[in-house]
Amino acid sequence: MATRIDMPQLGLTMEAGTVLKWLKAEGEAVEKGQPIVLIQTDKVEYEVESPESGTLLKIVAAEGAELPVGKPMGVLGKPGEDAAALLGSAGATQPAPSSQPQAAQPAPAAPAPAPVRAAGERVKISPVAKKLAQEHGIDFAALAGSGPEGRIVREDVERAIAARQGGPRAARGETATPETIPLTGIRKVIFDRMGQSWREVARVTMFAEADVTALVRLRQAKGAEWERRFGLKPSFSDLIHMAVARTLRAEPRINCRLEGQSVRICREVNLAFAVDLGEGLVAAVIRDADARSLPELARTARELAERARSGRLSPDDMAGATFTVSNLGGLGVEGFTPIVNPPEAGILGVGKIQEKPVVKDGGIHICSMLTLSLVFDHRLIDGAPAAKFLAAVKACLEQPTWAE
Repeated sequence: MATRIDMPQLGLTMEAGTVLKWLKAEGEAVEKGQPIVLIQTDKVEYEVESPESGTLLKIVAAEGAELPVGKPMGVLGKPGEDAAALLGSAGATQPAPSSQPQAAQPAPAAPAPAPVRAAGERVKISPVAKKLAQEHGIDFAALAGSGPEGRIVREDVERAIAARQGGPRAARGETATPETIPLTGIRKVIFDRMGQSWREVARVTMFAEADVTALVRLRQAKGAEWERRFGLKPSFSDLIHMAVARTLRAEPRINCRLEGQSVRICREVNLAFAVDLGEGLVAAVIRDADARSLPELARTARELAERARSGRLSPDDMAGATFTVSNLGGLGVEGFTPIVNPPEAGILGVGKIQEKPVVKDGGIHICSMLTLSLVFDHRLIDGAPAAKFLAAVKACLEQPTWAE
């Protein structure tokens, strides 16, 4: 009996998904549990496994098509079995139309020189990039990665494929045209979400500079003890996350979301933080962050970041955030204005910690200073509670007795 392969609901908030790539062709045999189609939803790429053994009788949703949850993507059954009755009026779904005019595709740039790796060294590569390399016979161990910490991402493999297909000129990078990045997958989600936020949110930014000298000294003094007790050494990001979570609990007015025509002040503190995947950013969510101890919070953040970089982050891992922290200090950024991620009402930008001469107590002192930028939706939050929250975060970081 034929079986429909429907767009799955991978999380409570998932409403639709995009078909990225069919891993099997029509008429091809499939084993139960074998990956059959790659889909994209809210920045997560997920391999849908075959529910039964059989033959892929019909592909209903073309690559690039966006479908609501529960709509058919294809039909699985026995060779010669009629799939039309099972589908009813559902016909082939065309790819979602692009919001940008189609342009001639320029020749891609040449891949970077192959890195030198020690024998047995683990190759850092995203799951999608690894699958693409295997399909095209590309030795990904010989590729240089452009992602974080040299991670090989899909674009690196695509460049290697194009260079091989383009012959010697492409391999030497002899092209006057720049590389293009298609607005598909995670890039399309970011394109749509950030555009929506920029159009709809009444953004206001407040800045504050925190003297985190005591926090820096505390981490230096306690680092070895923390590592011995907890099995890890909390980072400055972990300490900042904890300070923000505690402040959100004490100043709940900014811990709110837009729901229809109402502003819901959330009891739960679900703190989102940005993870760079090389191919784009995702925001992983630490649930009940205010109720966690420092080692619990640090361990959860590491686990979420690792799942994100290995392609195992689920939609529920990115759902339900009440506030976001975006930290670019590790990249040398001193200060910036991040974009609010609706329906959240605010986001805190964190710059790098740097030593500066500061005038205080009648003298000049060298202090560790940190720039904070609070961006909030003025439709949902007034200036006074936003300023109060930012001042409270600053005070929490300057007097870190809670971390001792």
